[in-house]
Amino acid sequence: MAGTRRHTRGRSSVAVGILALAAATTLGTRLGTARGDTSVDDEVPTGAVAFFGGGACPEGWAPADEVEGRPVVGVTEGANVGVTVGTPLGDREDRTHEHPFSGNVALSGKGAFATDGSNNDGAAARSYVVKGATSAKTSGLAFVQVQACAKL
Repeated sequence: MAGTRRHTRGRSSVAVGILALAAATTLGTRLGTARGDTSVDDEVPTGAVAFFGGGACPEGWAPADEVEGRPVVGVTEGANVGVTVGTPLGDREDRTHEHPFSGNVALSGKGAFATDGSNNDGAAARSYVVKGATSAKTSGLAFVQVQACAKL
């Protein structure tokens, strides 16, 4: 399938699933054509979503508009199927994002002597709350745009 890459760090199953779906479609079409069939059952279930290069869906598939601009993720709970979150990405968009953080830093007591006065609580022994957010940045990750299609 054009535009498919191998992924590492636990993402290979997604690429393999997409490749397997594309391979099943291609194989079913080839077998049907070899047998002289004009309407081929590619054994892909109705409603399955696959990604294709070239900007168009093959015969028997239609654009999956609800998927456009969104990463598709598998779910373990049936109630989460079809749930959409956020705004879809635009054409070639690498959206900025930030990450909030918070934590506590506990400073222990230390004896300190100064000749010109007291510490004025600059580093008193207590717990300090630290929170904020990272700077808004793009991911900078490479990506490939493909056509999302649903099996009719």
